[in-house]
Formats: sequence, C-alpha cells, structure tokens
Amino acid sequence: MRKLIITVIICLTVFFTNNIGHTSDFANITKNTQIAAALTALENVGRGDVISILNGKNATGQPIRVMFRDLAIYGASDCEALTTKTNSGKVIIYINQEHKGAPVEAIACLIAHESQHHTMTNTKAEETRAWFKEVSTWNAFVRRDRTVAMSNHPLVKRENYIAKLNARDNGRGDEIRKIIAQHPVYSGLN
Repeated sequence: MRKLIITVIICLTVFFTNNIGHTSDFANITKNTQIAAALTALENVGRGDVISILNGKNATGQPIRVMFRDLAIYGASDCEALTTKTNSGKVIIYINQEHKGAPVEAIACLIAHESQHHTMTNTKAEETRAWFKEVSTWNAFVRRDRTVAMSNHPLVKRENYIAKLNARDNGRGDEIRKIIAQHPVYSGLN
C-alpha cells in the first residue's frame, strides 16, 4: 500500500510539474491560457518558426507579446487581430477579444498570420506572406483533424473561406492577392 501511495504522489508531482513548466514556456509571450494552448497547437503542427519569431527571432530581437484586446479602442473593431509596435519598440499582437471563445486552432492561425508582421513594413507582399502562413497553418490543422473545420465559430468560417480560396487556384495565391488588392484596409499598402 505504501508503494502505491508513493507511486501516485510521484506521478502527480511529475504531471503537475510538467504542466506548470509547459505553461511557463510561453510566459514571455502571453499570460492567457487559451493563447498558450494555441501556441502549443502551433508547435504540434510543426510551426516552430512562428514560435521562434514570437520568442525573439524577429526584427526587434525581443519576444512578441500576444493578448486579447478590444480592437475598437484602436478603431479596428472589424479586424480579427492586429500587430503594433509600442513607443519602446516592442511588438504586440492583439487578437480581437470577440474571439476568446474560438477554437485554439483558429486562434493559432491568427497568431501565425500576425507573426509575419514583425518587420512592420506594411506592404502587400508582407500581407500576402501573412495570409499564406495563416492558410498553410489552417490546412495543417485540418489535415491532422478534419473536425476542427466543422465549427460554426466565425473565426473557423474565416479559416475555411481562406482555405477554399487558396485551393481554388491550387495554392498559387492569386485569389488571396485579389482580396488583399481589393480590401480597403490594405488599400494604402505598397
């Protein structure tokens, strides 16, 4: 009986230590557990490049913070997410707080998209690269588990729409480039 109790205590200690350690892996990026779960999901589909960018392998050399925020404060209530630079030069990704209930895979795709804006060049080429990163990440999630595409959440509908556009022209990106060219948010980009 004593061996059983000791074994259970050791297993519980290892379990909780691993969970605490894993959460702190992203402490320099986020304090939000849902965003941390999205970051874990990114790792699980081979998007270590996104995690590296967020951890500081980016134009600033500093970690990029990711958090939910009411984007109406920035006049961007129609945006799903945005990337901005603070006065101190740090980059922050804000995900529209209306997506707090979205599946972590869809949130992960937004993070993958926004991570591409770390250079803050604000060009159509950068935006195109971000959309490609988003759609390729979504496709990786769907290949792993088709049921993620079955949610009725608006963010999942967006991901499915982008994936359909990309598939329509066999991944050449003409459809995505067309949306970027016609979208008023991107009209001022070179």
